[in-house]
Amino acid sequence: MIDVEENRSILLWLRCVCASVVVILIVGGITRLTGSGLSMVDWRPVMGVLPPLSDTDWEEVFAQYRAFPEYKLLNKGMSLDEFKGIFFWEYLHRILGRIVGLLCLLPYLWFIWRKRLGSPMRLQGLVLVLLVGAQGLMGWYMVKSGLARDPEVSHYRLAAHLVLAFAVFSLAWWMILDLGVAEERTEDSRKFRLWAMGLLTLLCLQVTYGAFTSGLKAGYGFNTFPKMGEDWVPDALFQRTPFWKNFVEDRFSVQFTHRWLGTILTLGTIGFGWTALRSGKFSEWQRQSIFWMVGLVVTQFCLGVATVLLTVPMPLAILHQLVALFLFAAFLALIHSFLGAPSK
Repeated sequence: MIDVEENRSILLWLRCVCASVVVILIVGGITRLTGSGLSMVDWRPVMGVLPPLSDTDWEEVFAQYRAFPEYKLLNKGMSLDEFKGIFFWEYLHRILGRIVGLLCLLPYLWFIWRKRLGSPMRLQGLVLVLLVGAQGLMGWYMVKSGLARDPEVSHYRLAAHLVLAFAVFSLAWWMILDLGVAEERTEDSRKFRLWAMGLLTLLCLQVTYGAFTSGLKAGYGFNTFPKMGEDWVPDALFQRTPFWKNFVEDRFSVQFTHRWLGTILTLGTIGFGWTALRSGKFSEWQRQSIFWMVGLVVTQFCLGVATVLLTVPMPLAILHQLVALFLFAAFLALIHSFLGAPSK
């Protein structure tokens, strides 16, 4: 185990990576909800750092945008000032993506040069850098899907883009946990470990369905809860063939699945917390982690319901996504403690 006191700079690096992912998720959510994601129709990783600086530059960029389906089918007649508004969010999102990349790469190279990273962390750091690179490539691949005939990005690519962001955060967070003090394993923790890992898997599936819900704009389908309209299972659900496509391509069925996965996850986490805390065999830090998990999953569920009932207001939708990330971090922290040093 690496001494925390001797590695404050490494901890600072990893915390900055986690914080930058939080910021880019907020801006990414705003970009999605304001319909700004297709305002930049090219990808220039280096030259694209500079925004349009003159009226001529703005006219050129706006002319490029007008040549694509989103303008022709959805935003025809948009003024230059209105275009600048949506361009801002996509530009900021891309700049933040570059910052996250530099935050991962440059300190990693510095620590390698100074021989500050052990073998496991050297490999983890390399994977972190590669994940950020993959995230950038997936972002452009996602945008390209909306520059064809249909001015909507692929919800599959949107989900992959979000999952990669969670992967970057989770790896940096796991590395932070590795630099901490290992919890001592107990027999009871082994029993609860599989339960927690099952709930984490369900959370990952729920996050993916959250991206599907956003990409298909399924959140605008039925704005009632717990029923969808007047029914528990409306006639509009599960009408596609083959049947499996309903779960990934039909907006109403996706919304239905997202709702009930969230309900199962919430009840399962509350049940886990209740059973674990009653066992009385966990450390104080683990008990706090369990309290956080239960509190966050209840908050997440309430935010999801409110987002549906209020027809997807931007602040609630973004907060809903962020709480999912924090819940993810809480699960990882508890599971990491289950994998701590074996009792002697």
